[in-house]
Amino acid sequence: MKNKTVIYAIINWGLGHATRSTPIIRRLLRDGNRVILISHGKALSMLKQEFPECEFRNIKDKKVNYPHIGFLFVFKIVSQVPKMLLGWKYEQRNMRQLEKEFNPDLIITEMRLGFWSKKAPSVLITHQLRFHLPPGLAWGSIFGEWFNHLVFRKFDYIFVPDAKGTPNLSGDLSHKGNIAKHPKVRYVGCLSSITPAETPPEKDIDILISISGPEPQRSIFEKKVMEQIEKVPGKIAIALGLPEAGKTTVLDEGRITIYPYLNREAMADMIQRAKHIVCRSGYSTIMELLALKKSALIVPTPGQPEQEYLADYYRKEGLFSVCSQDALDLSDISINSFQHSEKHYIPINQLDYINQLLESLCT
Repeated sequence: MKNKTVIYAIINWGLGHATRSTPIIRRLLRDGNRVILISHGKALSMLKQEFPECEFRNIKDKKVNYPHIGFLFVFKIVSQVPKMLLGWKYEQRNMRQLEKEFNPDLIITEMRLGFWSKKAPSVLITHQLRFHLPPGLAWGSIFGEWFNHLVFRKFDYIFVPDAKGTPNLSGDLSHKGNIAKHPKVRYVGCLSSITPAETPPEKDIDILISISGPEPQRSIFEKKVMEQIEKVPGKIAIALGLPEAGKTTVLDEGRITIYPYLNREAMADMIQRAKHIVCRSGYSTIMELLALKKSALIVPTPGQPEQEYLADYYRKEGLFSVCSQDALDLSDISINSFQHSEKHYIPINQLDYINQLLESLCT
């Protein structure tokens, strides 16, 4: 697909949705397309750093608040449904203005469900065809499928960033139930913003800790790490996932380095240099680890059943080691039996296939 105008809307829930969109955005730009990026907050700041040649619109999405306790997840989300509906209507009003301003040939959206058009083909990217609910509430998953069926009516394709069949990386989230057989669903392979260097760098970092995800749990995770870090031996690098923050901080005569934000190239270098990695079980982070064939200790975000399910799924598959946030003890990190993500082959960045699908919509 070449010489088209594309509106690409990305939700501001952590940086994961923005980072996994970068390979698609790079391909669109490489092929001479005009890309208008829609986002807000940290995600928008990151996109501006990665793609200064793009046009941007700062359109706020409705913030979804996550509970501190997992079993409250459903009640917390349901209580925010009116706010989300208002948010989608707000996005639709903005979408109509963007149509007048840019006359787009294609709309792509990363979970900004109000960004679709009757005048141009629209693509939704998601790895959650069904919602994983806490124990005792699994019966409610059928309502999640029903909701997605309604949402999918507005889009021409649903891109799932995972392999079709097995092995796969999203488990029941994208491969269970009738929703997985939806005629608009296309499994496009995993998407990673970072890829291995031709010559692997020297492993000179003992532990890389990547702190990410939506608030308030991102800050809670950061606080827990900072309380322990000075007692941990070896050379430590910490990435805070804050593209709007200030300067790099160096502690303990250079032994500990704290980076407010690492761009995709710098993050790829850090991951490959690290002997051990501690990170969230966010889906975009896992895809990056898979692309670099790196092991890790993953710490799921409390109160997010999706991450807790994925962490348990990867542990059972032998892909990664898992630790709860409450039980995290960085002084004992050496005893964790880190698994290796190269156990399964899952395709990464199948951009030619994605381009073919997009081109089929625009011809």
